[in-house]
Amino acid sequence: MTTNLIQNYIANKPAGGYQANQTVKKQAVVQQTPPKPMPHFDIQHELDNRTFIKPLKGKGRLIKGNIFNAPAIMVKDAIYDAKALKHAIHGEANDHELGKLNDVGLKLGGLAIAGYLFTRKQTPLTKGMEFVGLGSFLASMAIWPKITIQLPAYLIHGVNVQKQYEDSFGRKKPFYQDPQFIPWDLYTDEEIQKIGNRLGIDKNIPNRRDAIQEKMKKIAIQNNTLWMLTAGFATPVMSALICNQAEPYLAKYLNNIQNKKADKILAEFDKYAEKNKKHTFKNNLEKIIELYKDKPVDNELQKLLTNTFTDGMDLVTAESFKADLNSTLFDDTYLINDTTAKNISKKLKERFKNKHFDEEVMAKILPDDDTMLKLLKDNGFLNRNVEHSEFKKITDKVMLTIINNVNEYNKDMPADKQLDLTYIKKLVASNKKQNHPVRSVLDKIHGNVLDSTLQAKLRKVADIMDDFRAKNNALDEYALKKVGEAPETVAANYWNNTSKSLLDMLGITRKDINKVRFDRNLMGELVRDKIENIVSNKESYNTLMNKLAEKIAELDTLIKPSDISVPILKNTENLDDAQKLALKSNYEIKVDTVFNEFASALHDAGFHKTERAVVGINGSDNVGTLKNIQKAYVSDRLLGIKSSFLRLYNTIFYYRQIAGNANDLEALSKYTREEKEEIIEFGKQFTISGHSSDFANKFYMHRNPHPSPDRSPLKVENGKVINEYFGKTKGLVDIPNDKYFYQDVMRMLFETGLDEDTEAISDKHLIKEEFMNYRKLILEKIGGENNFAKPRHRIRPVSDAGSELKFLLTGIATDELFFKAGQQAYNTNKWLKLFGTIGAATLGVTVLAQFFFGKMKSNEQKGSQK
Repeated sequence: MTTNLIQNYIANKPAGGYQANQTVKKQAVVQQTPPKPMPHFDIQHELDNRTFIKPLKGKGRLIKGNIFNAPAIMVKDAIYDAKALKHAIHGEANDHELGKLNDVGLKLGGLAIAGYLFTRKQTPLTKGMEFVGLGSFLASMAIWPKITIQLPAYLIHGVNVQKQYEDSFGRKKPFYQDPQFIPWDLYTDEEIQKIGNRLGIDKNIPNRRDAIQEKMKKIAIQNNTLWMLTAGFATPVMSALICNQAEPYLAKYLNNIQNKKADKILAEFDKYAEKNKKHTFKNNLEKIIELYKDKPVDNELQKLLTNTFTDGMDLVTAESFKADLNSTLFDDTYLINDTTAKNISKKLKERFKNKHFDEEVMAKILPDDDTMLKLLKDNGFLNRNVEHSEFKKITDKVMLTIINNVNEYNKDMPADKQLDLTYIKKLVASNKKQNHPVRSVLDKIHGNVLDSTLQAKLRKVADIMDDFRAKNNALDEYALKKVGEAPETVAANYWNNTSKSLLDMLGITRKDINKVRFDRNLMGELVRDKIENIVSNKESYNTLMNKLAEKIAELDTLIKPSDISVPILKNTENLDDAQKLALKSNYEIKVDTVFNEFASALHDAGFHKTERAVVGINGSDNVGTLKNIQKAYVSDRLLGIKSSFLRLYNTIFYYRQIAGNANDLEALSKYTREEKEEIIEFGKQFTISGHSSDFANKFYMHRNPHPSPDRSPLKVENGKVINEYFGKTKGLVDIPNDKYFYQDVMRMLFETGLDEDTEAISDKHLIKEEFMNYRKLILEKIGGENNFAKPRHRIRPVSDAGSELKFLLTGIATDELFFKAGQQAYNTNKWLKLFGTIGAATLGVTVLAQFFFGKMKSNEQKGSQK
């Protein structure tokens, strides 16, 4: 069999045969003689100078990127990467496409890692920073070579060392990727000569283009090497700095998102609660019903139901709920069945055991299981619910049976061996319930059964609990997002931002912080010195108070008083019920609605004790109910925050009074100069570092029990009192009987009327009402404390304020507030300085290296000119 090739040869055999055809071709070759070479043509010289070797015209092009076409290039690159991934999946990718997948893999892998870490973080900011970190790292990898390698090289040498080109297949590649093959033909001669001028290449040397290209290649290789050396070190540093600068902006954005989400919960409350209802109680109840349906309600079932319904409930309410649930589960009847008969028989034997009765005797006188079952059946007690009053009838029947058995036993026994019937009767009819063989058994077996009626009651309670749990969770989530004691809530972010701004308001510099960062007392002295300097000048005082008032008022823009309010800071003394109702916040109204509806539903279900635990006996109950605890949480959190900054506002105002008119203060008018100095100093110390519990320390301080009678005016310079007498006494003393000292300190701090400027500023920023009420509360609740500062030293009628309210009103001490803010600022500045220095040094070295690049050795220059 012949092959296709042979068949083809035979079919196309030339005329005259294959040999004849070859002869014709040879003759044709002989006739085509080549032309003679031109005279004086030196082929070696021509080869050396490559004058006649013409490469094919390049089909590629240089990519000229700029800010205008950058988006188009990015889209084109993304499309190419997507096609490369598709080809790789189908096994059709070329080398260049596989190389591009490295970049795709880096981004997808980084995204996967950031996504995993996102799930492990707790707060929105830490979650978001995972993706910011990934973005900053990828951005640093792209930006670092452009701003530290490409840009300096171009400005110094005129060479774009990161130039890219597109080959004839449309593949984008770095121009200097392979030093052994650089597509120089893509550059026009004009472009090369222009670069040579920037490089300072002599215009008269032979083969100038070759010299220019050689130097461009050398600069590119040196810069790529520098890139590799610095990228691994500089990229993470640059990424960290980017994250540091991006964090405040992300935090502000997320805070706005958090605030809007919280507002949406309250605005669409019912919809949100219904959407997040989980039916946990109902589902768990159905599982229990499936196991215990139509079975007697025993202690095990009661315990299981109690644990199911009180899961997550506070202990006080849980006790009330347990009592109500028991009333529902157990009625006043008791179930008599086969098990009851056996248990009574067993209890009788336990009662007679160890009472000098042997087993044989007990077997003859005590009814066994079958006898007891027959006894209950014959007397109509079996398989029915009996009342508590019928216990005696059952006991009498059992007693009669035992008496008959004892009499029968004694009939055939001698007198000395007969059983004592009176003693046996006492054992059976014991006065103690736990020893009574019938009552002790029946009391444990209530007569209720988990029938359809009881199931319906429990299902109704489960629906009530599921509905309330969903709505209560919505209230809790709203409260948490707004004022929760957790990171990144609206209130927490406000506190952090305001605390940071206070340092700038007082002009506390990094240098100041470095000196006092380890000692709160030193920080307190610094703050005091800064405030005294500021308040000594009217303009600087007004500027500071304007800024502080603006920050205090900012809280009401983040957490609107119409949504959450602090009732204790409002003027409600002369308002009627309708006006007070109008002042209620939306949150307070919603809490009232949810808890009142819950209580009403519990009342209908017969859970009266739980109802009282939720809302109290009447609507005016304000202590110890779930409803008021829910309200108090948010208002107390806001009160603590506002009190801290209102205290600072009042402190600065007090310092201004001392700086401006210390000699005219009414509270000081009756004192000598030394006593005035003591009172003013005490006020300054207390406003800076005082705590709500300081009265327990009895305010020991530098005082003179026998002050000088000098009544000369105080001397004040730059906001500071120039003390003539204070500080000369040795040690701290206490004068127990001098109640007026503490009273006048309080009056001077919180009762002095506002000056015109301070009142105008507080009015302008709408904080005057809260500020004045805050000062009034301090006087009433703390100044009215029975033991402030000593027993019966109070300046107001006895108040009923507890330690918690006094703590909230006092707020954080001023020196502690600034100390914590200073520590945070110091840590941030230290970190920023360290990484900023490293980054700046790396940048400087990288840019400086450019001035040493491109230097050609003499032999290299000669080689390029040959």
